[in-house]
Amino acid sequence: FVFAASAYGAGGGLVKLQKDGSGGIKAEEVYSTRRMQNHHGGMIVVDGCLYGANGGNEGGHLICLDFKTGDVLWDEREKGDEGVPKGSIALADGRLYYRTEDGTMLLIEPSPKEYIERGRFDPPDRSRAPAWAHPVIANGKLYLRDQDVLLCYDVKEK
Repeated sequence: FVFAASAYGAGGGLVKLQKDGSGGIKAEEVYSTRRMQNHHGGMIVVDGCLYGANGGNEGGHLICLDFKTGDVLWDEREKGDEGVPKGSIALADGRLYYRTEDGTMLLIEPSPKEYIERGRFDPPDRSRAPAWAHPVIANGKLYLRDQDVLLCYDVKEK
């Protein structure tokens, strides 16, 4: 199965790839949806749930879809300004690391039932530019880039 999405009104969809009788690959559409218009933040599948930001230049919010059906499991847009705005996502140690465009860093517990935030912080010395660089987690360290600044946080379990 392969899921791909784009913003600018396009949306996304899931296709199933299978070998055909002649040894080639046949792609069969499973579903398409306008509920995952991912702009630049990437998407992650965890335990059958697809997490990502739905929205383009006009903004957007974090959303969770059922990977196999495309059904919306929860959508932070429903909370209005209180919801989690669009951003970039990564997965490490069973948790989602989500960085909003304003630079706020969130630690999220994957859940098909609801948004569960386990922590948040605002990195120091933020520029005024949107935070589009994805968070990177490697060897127990969280790396955040903001223009010409690179921050490193120890996130190793103690």
